[in-house]
Formats: sequence, C-alpha cells, structure tokens
Amino acid sequence: MNNVSIIGRITKDIELRKTASGLPAVSMFIAVNNGKDQDGNDRQADFPKIYVYDKQAETLSKYCHKGSLVAVSGRIKTRVYDKEDGTKGYETYILASRVQFLNTKQSDGSTIPEPDFVPQKGETETEEENDPFKDFGDQIEISDDDLPFYG
Repeated sequence: MNNVSIIGRITKDIELRKTASGLPAVSMFIAVNNGKDQDGNDRQADFPKIYVYDKQAETLSKYCHKGSLVAVSGRIKTRVYDKEDGTKGYETYILASRVQFLNTKQSDGSTIPEPDFVPQKGETETEEENDPFKDFGDQIEISDDDLPFYG
C-alpha cells in the first residue's frame, strides 16, 4: 500500500504553473513538525516536496501562501532523470490526491473555501472513507514557535 497523510505549513509562496499539456500544477515544500524527543528538545522538522495538479493546484495557489497550514493525502513517487554530468538523478516526492486547508481565515478576515475533491483514477468520493483527519476534530492547534521558518 502506498498512502501518505501529513500536516504541515507551506514554506514558500506558491507559484501556479502549467505542464507541457496545459494542466495546472503546483510544487511546494511543507514543514512537518516531528514533536519533541524524550529530553523535551524539538526534533528536526521534515520538508517533503509535494506536487498538486488540476483544480486543486489552482485553488491552492489562490488561497494559500507561505505559512498556511495544510493536510496532504497522496502517495509517494520517485522519478529518475538525467543530470547535466550524464549521471542519473532521483527525486522522491508526494503526489497529492487531496489537499485540505486547515487555516480557517485569511489575513483579510474572509473564509477560505474547501477545495473540491478530485478523485484519482478508479477512486470515488466517500467523505467518511477518504477523510484521514476525521478523528482530529474541527481544528488542529500547532504553535508557530514550533516551526523553524515562521516568524
């Protein structure tokens, strides 16, 4: 099974791009807090790369920015490419199937809309089955002080 669900803050402002075939696309890194160790010290955060496509990419670029808290569900992928020096390069990333905005308000006070669910090939929308955060309640509290890039 290849399924990943993570929560983190976007590390840089998002830039909407288009693939060669014209599909809207976003690539971003998010900072994932790893909590504290046994001594109470902060653990090093992880910064996975996320790719988002189609309507979700457009919605994400419109409503989210550096510091926005998002939940990402998807799968891990690795691509192989040729480097300039002739060797092979490898990139491991998360291909998002769903991105949920966890900030409830924008800085201007307006409410952020929920993005449309975009089913992947062979997948149907069943809210209860597809919501990996259903047991988290209405809001997740993370202190901005826990993030190395915020502030």
